[in-house]
Amino acid sequence: MLAAGLGLATVAAYAAGTPDELITARQMEMKTNMKAMKALVLILKGQAPYDQATVQAAAKAIKDARAEGEAKDVWNASAQAGTSVKSEAKPEIWSDAAGFAAAWKSLDGAVAGLETVTDEASLKAAFPAVGGACKGCHEKYRAAED
Repeated sequence: MLAAGLGLATVAAYAAGTPDELITARQMEMKTNMKAMKALVLILKGQAPYDQATVQAAAKAIKDARAEGEAKDVWNASAQAGTSVKSEAKPEIWSDAAGFAAAWKSLDGAVAGLETVTDEASLKAAFPAVGGACKGCHEKYRAAED
């Protein structure tokens, strides 16, 4: 079972407060999402067998990381820049708050679709919405890595 080996961390390991702490916590949120996505991609590429527990763990990890980040207000405007932690978040996150909120809503809907997956075929049908939500947000709200 792949789910047990995912090592999906959440932002709970970080106490939000200073800009550096908030940036670190939101980076952990994104790393959690990336690990979850990788587990799903392995299944979709046929590099891992379909496993219901893995799919559900991935959906739960993304949902939990988002809830944790929201609870800790990691996307607070006070944390646009840190002193020792570099952020890849673009200023548009805060200047286009409605668009950013819509991007989150898109991800929430896509994850809800993942939660209904029951087999490989339904995973293949649900996954593009998740990937699209991630890509759409990253294209508009994430700076290119140096």
